[in-house]
Amino acid sequence: MTAHSAPQRLSAADIASALGQHPPTPEQAAVIEAPLSPLLVVAGAGSGKTETMAARVVWLVANGHVEPERVLGLTFTRKAAGELAERVRLRLAALDKAGLLPAPAGVEGAAGTGRAKGSVSDASPTVATYHAYAAGLVTDHGLRIGVEPRSQLIGPAAAWQLAADIVDTAEAADADGADGLGDLDAAPSTLVTAVLGLAGECAEHLVDVDAVDATLAGVVARVSALPGKQPVKVATALDVLRKRRRVLPLLRRYAERKRELGVLDHGDQVRLAARIAAEVPAVAALERARWGVVLLDEYQDTSTAQAELLSRLFGGGHPVTAVGDPHQAIYGWRGASAGGLQAFPTRFRRADGAAATHLALSTSWRNDVAVLDAAAVVAQPLRAASRLPLPVLGPRPGAGQGRVEVAWAQTAGEEAALLADRIAVIWHADARRPPDELRTAAVLCRARSQFPLIEEALRARDVPVEVVGLGGLLLRPEVVDVVSALRALADPTRGDALIRLLTGPRWRLGPRDLAVLAAWARRRATSRRSRAEQPADGRTGQPAQPEVAEEASLVDAVDDPPPADWETADGSRLSDAARERVREAGLLLRRLRELDLPLADLVVAVERALLLDVELAARASTNGSSPAAARAGLDALAEVAASFTAATGAGTSHRASLRAFLAWLSLAEEHEHGLDQASSADAEDPTPGLSDGGDEGAEPSRTAVQLLTVHASKGLEWDVVAVAGLAERGFPTAPRTSQGWLSGLGVLPHPLRGDADSLPHLAWETALDAKGAEAERAAYAERCAQAHRAEERRLAYVALTRARSLLLLTGAWWGGERKKERVPSAFLVEVVEHLRASGSGDVPELPEAPEEAENPELREPRRATWPFDPLGPRRPALEAAAAAVREAAEHPAPDAGPWAEEVEALLSERARGDAGGTPDVELPAHLSASRLVQLAADPAALALAVRRPVPVQPRVATRRGVAFHAWLEERFRSAALLDLDEVLGPDGEEDDDGALHHVGVADAPGDGLGPLGADEEELAALQASFLASEWAQREPIAVEVDLETPVAGLVVRCRVDAVFTRPASEGGGVDVVDWKTGRPPTGEAARAAAVQLAVYRLAWSRWKGVPLEQVGAAFFYAATGTTSRPADLLDAEGLEMLVRDSVSPFGDPNPQV
Repeated sequence: MTAHSAPQRLSAADIASALGQHPPTPEQAAVIEAPLSPLLVVAGAGSGKTETMAARVVWLVANGHVEPERVLGLTFTRKAAGELAERVRLRLAALDKAGLLPAPAGVEGAAGTGRAKGSVSDASPTVATYHAYAAGLVTDHGLRIGVEPRSQLIGPAAAWQLAADIVDTAEAADADGADGLGDLDAAPSTLVTAVLGLAGECAEHLVDVDAVDATLAGVVARVSALPGKQPVKVATALDVLRKRRRVLPLLRRYAERKRELGVLDHGDQVRLAARIAAEVPAVAALERARWGVVLLDEYQDTSTAQAELLSRLFGGGHPVTAVGDPHQAIYGWRGASAGGLQAFPTRFRRADGAAATHLALSTSWRNDVAVLDAAAVVAQPLRAASRLPLPVLGPRPGAGQGRVEVAWAQTAGEEAALLADRIAVIWHADARRPPDELRTAAVLCRARSQFPLIEEALRARDVPVEVVGLGGLLLRPEVVDVVSALRALADPTRGDALIRLLTGPRWRLGPRDLAVLAAWARRRATSRRSRAEQPADGRTGQPAQPEVAEEASLVDAVDDPPPADWETADGSRLSDAARERVREAGLLLRRLRELDLPLADLVVAVERALLLDVELAARASTNGSSPAAARAGLDALAEVAASFTAATGAGTSHRASLRAFLAWLSLAEEHEHGLDQASSADAEDPTPGLSDGGDEGAEPSRTAVQLLTVHASKGLEWDVVAVAGLAERGFPTAPRTSQGWLSGLGVLPHPLRGDADSLPHLAWETALDAKGAEAERAAYAERCAQAHRAEERRLAYVALTRARSLLLLTGAWWGGERKKERVPSAFLVEVVEHLRASGSGDVPELPEAPEEAENPELREPRRATWPFDPLGPRRPALEAAAAAVREAAEHPAPDAGPWAEEVEALLSERARGDAGGTPDVELPAHLSASRLVQLAADPAALALAVRRPVPVQPRVATRRGVAFHAWLEERFRSAALLDLDEVLGPDGEEDDDGALHHVGVADAPGDGLGPLGADEEELAALQASFLASEWAQREPIAVEVDLETPVAGLVVRCRVDAVFTRPASEGGGVDVVDWKTGRPPTGEAARAAAVQLAVYRLAWSRWKGVPLEQVGAAFFYAATGTTSRPADLLDAEGLEMLVRDSVSPFGDPNPQV
């Protein structure tokens, strides 16, 4: 590069010109060129905040204000972190190439950074997630406050399992007469949710349990002592507070159990990091010296603890730039602090004590004019109520006019039809466009209960649909069947789940037979209770105590059906056909109960037992879809089960229970926001999440209309967006409660929250008597309702601003089976009034309320044939075909027939081999890294392995690898998992080192594969080789990490053995290391192995949101004691090209090998 002896002053426009970009707007230039002091940037939806933040970093570096490695950026998802880091890296590289970056000597504050002399672009800014940054502080400085830095992080799924165990123990204590839950009458899942909710809120607001106890006790004591008769609603509220105090011992036990296990949850990380910042001033000094500039993205979503942590570290005038939009603050339900953005100017004051500077970005680069105007109308009350001056978003130069359409129907079914008709016209019109010009489209719903009608209506019009999120997954019929079976297996009282299976296509029981079974279940329960109430010894005295309260169980009745001659009171008997079907169902359930399998394997076993795999394959063959697409829902459920097991196994001493998993799914069904196995305010866990909010895995699709909740849509955009259900009590929803912190067992009292001044206040301290307490409670309830309305308005603003050019708003008088009509949403009314006032197109008037006071869908009783006939009108033809097959089977062909078939198969196989052909096998959607290597090296061999997996004889090398990796596991004290793909390789053979890379499954006695069977001398040699290596003296920052990353449409799974931090003298960053017990390969084998490392490197880079250049990769070969660092490892583009070159001869973009 061309070095400058002094920094050259470059404007934002100069830099944009040098990079070949459009010049910044005056607002953007003001943000980019702002002085190095605290700065708040209010950036509306689609206003280019990421681009402006990247441009600010580049401007600061280019003008010598800061070195790139001294820039810290924090955001909420790895995806956002990666995007920002990549933009900055590319722009710095382009400026460096143009000779416009200063030499290090000219950089202010560069002394002592430890960076080798050279180009400023050799280093890159650090962009991480908020939780990752907090975790780093705890790891680096935890010992300063007595916290073990190697404490293991558990995700919410593991936290759920831990809390569930504590609740179960307390319930068992109640049953034994010990001090348990007492009169706390709540379902176990409710208590688990309360424990985790209180624990999370205490962490997010830096409050300890004793303070919660004291506050609750004080409120109850004061209000109870007020003179006068206590009103019912006040008494109810006080009873809730008393019960919440009974939950606090569970909360204390939860904290104790985490300490005993040496684990932390995400809330603990932020809480401890904030404590470090508050109690150890040296840490703040170190961080301020390390980071010359700090950028805070999506600041409106930070919690009180995060804001406190950052202000302790970087307050007092440090150059902090926060970017956010108060209109998009929709994550209060998962920890975001109300009013956090408005508090920034006073929390992060300038060095002279003045409030931080406030700038805005008010040009929308996403929305066309009509869409933008509609969103502005909905947001106007929010702007009026804000303490910050918030400009109205304006259109970009040259923006299209866009279009907003409104449709109102009588019923939800008619609404779905209207919506689907409009989208179908657009979708089918686009069919003639090139693939890269197809418009994207989405339907956004406030509640997942709206999904089925809309999905059915779209599919009926031949419009492909993708339902995004776990909530949508749990609505798929085949998934409901599997979950119903799991519930019947786990809980004998879940007759409701079993009924779905008994009345489904498999067994098709009718109402009369079900009534007989139910009567038999009641008979059995009554008989057992009678026996239990008899004296235990046949004499007078106390009756024997039953182990559990007996209930009539349909599951038990299926396990033990009534005798053939048993009749109900009305003389009904189980029909012969039903008896055979019930016997078959009971046998199936008993066999499944006998299985001792991990959750994911149990899900697959249930799927196969119910013959769903066959049904879905048949469905795919009849409707022309691929088998993989047909079974995508079941595969996704198995992945969720596997990730739940992995998450709950981290830091705990037992396998995830089926009951806990089902409780987790139930909460996902009930919770409109969804659940997340990553952080409650972040998306950092490598396991798949269960969240409908902030799903960084979702991307707009050109191949299907996407159906998702409004929460899940934040951060995304589509050409066409329909927002459904815009009726009062639909969107906006009615608040679940208007009692604020006076309701629920898991709510932190608002006076203890760090953002209490932004929340409705309950002024019971001013009440003079019980009547005054009730008056204040009622006024507080109204304030809470208004706050809920504002939250719904922010959500509506997010929904409307997802559309680029066409926005369709719909609603209906009657929703589902509601008995009372709904009126159009205030948001919809405001938009319609604006459209009519502005003369924007042909906007129909919203109709008057219907005269009839009854839901038309309920006017006539619904009629259906039961049991349902799955074959319908196809039954005669299919039964005739089946009869023909059975008849042919009774008269077998001559013996020559099978010979002819075998000869034909062999000839066909030889023909394929002569033609150099490859078997037509569908490439799995997920591949391990080792299979990706084989795909690149030998697609035909991989095809054969996928088509016909063949077990192989274990080798001695396997035993050696098992022992070595088990030893390393013990050394690093890391939990590990078994990955047969990594052990046996892509074609059923062992890996190069013959090692079971991931040990943790007990070997069966005598199988010859366990560590005890390995040769001790060889193992000692491998251990000595490792101990003499550089890696033995270094401490890994991560071991045995499961990662996934997309490569050319495939999801590649890999398991990284260890990750080490590189010294600053070597340029910083990290090294991803894979242990090998064999010898280094050569030639093509070495090049193939390098592909595996390249995938590991890319996966780590994307997970942590760090530039790829900052991630090194190496093999350590214990047999020779050598470390191999392959040169020129492929980057993302190189890996994608390699995959496409390998699969393109067999069909792309749906690769088959």
